[in-house]
Amino acid sequence: MAAATEGYSQKTFSFPPNRPPAIRSTAPPPPAALPANVPIKHVIFIVKENRTFDHYFGKYPGADGTTIGKLLDGTTVPLRPAPDVMSASITHGYWSGLFSIDGGRMDGFNTILGGEQLQGYTQFDRAGLPHYWDYADRFVLADHLFTSEYGPTLPEHLYTVAASSFGIMDNKTHHTDLPGRYCDDPHSSVPAFPQKLSASAQRRIMRLQNRLTDDHPKAMFAISGYLKKVRACLQIPSLPEKLSQAGISWRFYNSPQFPIGNVLLAFRKIRFTSLWNNVVESDTFLNDIRDGRLAQVSWVNPPAPYNEHPMLPHRDQSVCAGENWSVAVMNALQESPYWGSTAVVMVWDDFGGFYDHVDPPQYDIMGLGARSPALIMSPWTRRGSNPKGGSVDHHTYEFSSVLRFIEEIYGLPPLTKRDAQADPLTGAFDFSKPPDMHKLILPLRQDCPYGKHPPFTEHDNVVPGT
Repeated sequence: MAAATEGYSQKTFSFPPNRPPAIRSTAPPPPAALPANVPIKHVIFIVKENRTFDHYFGKYPGADGTTIGKLLDGTTVPLRPAPDVMSASITHGYWSGLFSIDGGRMDGFNTILGGEQLQGYTQFDRAGLPHYWDYADRFVLADHLFTSEYGPTLPEHLYTVAASSFGIMDNKTHHTDLPGRYCDDPHSSVPAFPQKLSASAQRRIMRLQNRLTDDHPKAMFAISGYLKKVRACLQIPSLPEKLSQAGISWRFYNSPQFPIGNVLLAFRKIRFTSLWNNVVESDTFLNDIRDGRLAQVSWVNPPAPYNEHPMLPHRDQSVCAGENWSVAVMNALQESPYWGSTAVVMVWDDFGGFYDHVDPPQYDIMGLGARSPALIMSPWTRRGSNPKGGSVDHHTYEFSSVLRFIEEIYGLPPLTKRDAQADPLTGAFDFSKPPDMHKLILPLRQDCPYGKHPPFTEHDNVVPGT
């Protein structure tokens, strides 16, 4: 049971008197749909790494944020200023997400490994993330977009392309020396819930999830009893496959230095067919914008040094460097002919161990997980009272909402129950008015404490000779 018990603190839990019961919403948002003839021809879904909404935007005026974090013993602590580069990692897997959410009480972030020293109880402000806050000022900041699962990378990224993790709840458990992952590694396996769990079993698991801290370790072992190991090479549908069948162009960009994010390696119908030609390196994304090769739908995992992962092996990750990469992308898009018909959705894939105070809806045994920061940027985004005319969107979304947005634009049916019920970002856009073509061209930052790698420059993602 080692894999089933990793990711939480070994210390004895201390409960406050009159501990409140777990009361969580299970209802999806009300049915919503985009208007007909949406003038969006290019959708760019950027997926960064491991942050929460309160960690990045908890201080943003008008957003549902906090500057105070709750602890399991009933006390509160101020969220301290976040560093540009983390000095240690915090666990952020499925179990860690459940312990942190603690049945909706949102007070268990100090019980997970690496969280005992309150390293996850930190947040940025405008000075720390000036350009992300600039984008919130000008476009849309969605403050109720939740991660689709409790974590970590593999299942979350499966939701970004398939609106389901197909029961997979963690990264691979069997590490080998083979260079590949997923379908390229015949020896890898991942823990997963069976696809045909009875309704009563699912209800039991959801009850146990909300009592995980109270009944630890009994509840954890009971949930783990449903898990099985499966190979991470799936023969299931994905939105990229459906786009190809409909004649809609797409590309999936991923960094070779971050192979765990190349989730399309886990789809047999993509990895071993001509569709694999649409999977390319992240370094080519800016070239494709500048050279007029942008696909109708793009999934973009940034180059590894700029994905804002708090800690990768042998690499200090600078948030500022990642922000500069985002600025270079947005500048290139706004200077391109694509801008008038483009929608960019930027999210962060899981909570990373960082504090967030909003209880996520409990749709099923997989999630939802803690909130992700979410910037939605387009000439068509809804205008409001933010400093540069942008707005804060309070609608409830998850990663499947982005897929539903794409599906509605191109007339495709939903893949799963998750995207069928998801709100397709209706609160973020206003197609009843002409687009606001005012550009927000920002300079790359030169003032931040980078880690061991140099700051991003506008030439870093341009392939030499192009």
